[in-house]
Amino acid sequence: MTSLIYAEWYKLLRGKVLAIILACVTAQTVIQVLGQYTTTGEPPFPGQLGVLVAANGSFLLQLWLSAFVGYFVASEFQNGTMRNIVSLGKNRTHVYLSKLFSACVAITAIYAMITIVATAGFSAVFGFGDMAINEFTSFFTWNFFMQVLYHLTYAAIITMFAFVSRSLGMTIILGFGYMLVMLFFPGFLSRVGLEDMEEYLPGYYISGFGQLSGDPSFVAKGIIVTAAYFVITCIIGCIIFNKSDIK
Repeated sequence: MTSLIYAEWYKLLRGKVLAIILACVTAQTVIQVLGQYTTTGEPPFPGQLGVLVAANGSFLLQLWLSAFVGYFVASEFQNGTMRNIVSLGKNRTHVYLSKLFSACVAITAIYAMITIVATAGFSAVFGFGDMAINEFTSFFTWNFFMQVLYHLTYAAIITMFAFVSRSLGMTIILGFGYMLVMLFFPGFLSRVGLEDMEEYLPGYYISGFGQLSGDPSFVAKGIIVTAAYFVITCIIGCIIFNKSDIK
């Protein structure tokens, strides 16, 4: 298992995929800052709130993660790399978990890049804000790590999609489809009188974290829901991978 994780870490550092996606994410965030600056009538967004930008743009963040996982995982089925790994007798569950590790690292890196660029960009354009440094450090650290924790659900789900589809394009399509379902599903629940069920969706905690992070029960439920989705999705993905033929 350790050797597989080291191999994945090496691929992350030496490969170009994550670097290209981080460059695209940086450009996207810069454009967002400039758009906020040039749009009239919009209230200023101080740099101290930059840590919330990635959560507000969670849809795009998931698209970038889908592109990364689709290339980093699914393409290995198409080019024969996964077949070679399995033929060496590597434990399939360990192989799956090592790929999930890569997805978790990727979403953390993407989230960090958006956060850093947004914080610096909005500080330069609108000013930092009135938080004291110690208050900002606590606010930034808390929000960053909790949001990354909540977003790990997407890493698990999209990794499962990659192992099921074994295709770059299909992984992106499935990821996009999942995002659309999660975007409109809360509205459907409200229409049928089941709005309380929204609390069992990970997106509920991602979108509401900035406003409700002071509520301990909200945070605790978010951790439980995120952990449940992460573990269940991981188990399903491992079972599918262990029972499938690799050609």
